[in-house]
Amino acid sequence: MTCPVCHSGLTRDTLLAGDGDTPDLRGFRCPKGHGVFLPSDLYFAWREGHEASAEAGGLVPDSADVGDLKQPKMCPQDGRIMGRYKVGGEASFWLDRCGTCSGVWFDGDERNATVQAGLLGQLPTIVSDAWQRDSESAQAAQMRTARLRDQIGGEDLDRVDAFHAWVWEHPERHIILARLSEAPDTVA
Repeated sequence: MTCPVCHSGLTRDTLLAGDGDTPDLRGFRCPKGHGVFLPSDLYFAWREGHEASAEAGGLVPDSADVGDLKQPKMCPQDGRIMGRYKVGGEASFWLDRCGTCSGVWFDGDERNATVQAGLLGQLPTIVSDAWQRDSESAQAAQMRTARLRDQIGGEDLDRVDAFHAWVWEHPERHIILARLSEAPDTVA
């Protein structure tokens, strides 16, 4: 196996020792520090003894903070092109996963960030279509909110959002929404 970034050999000498959060999960580290490869057989053997948490336990850091490399990568195990899967919303990082062997490459500090966010047990979920759709939807919502904030200002957007929440909970919201779509009465 070779590092998909620098092509250095990943051997038993570079096998990760366990750490406090994941004492028995092992993977193959690039000797030059470019990342860690986690073969699916080692991951699923580890998962058998660990219950996957239902929720993330921490914040998902930004791509730049964990050393995410955006270049395409070849799988260290079988040489196939790896797909990229977004871990969180707008300010997130991406994991590289092989569609053939299901091995995962963690750039830079992505492995530790995944552990700290409580997401290591959820790798199969992260690469699912549903997770990726939800991630795209969350990013789109953040972008819409940012665009509205730029267009009408933060204070006005907060007022609109508060009114929107009130209208949405009102049992006669359809009447309120119909009234809002009418042109205001003009006073002579």
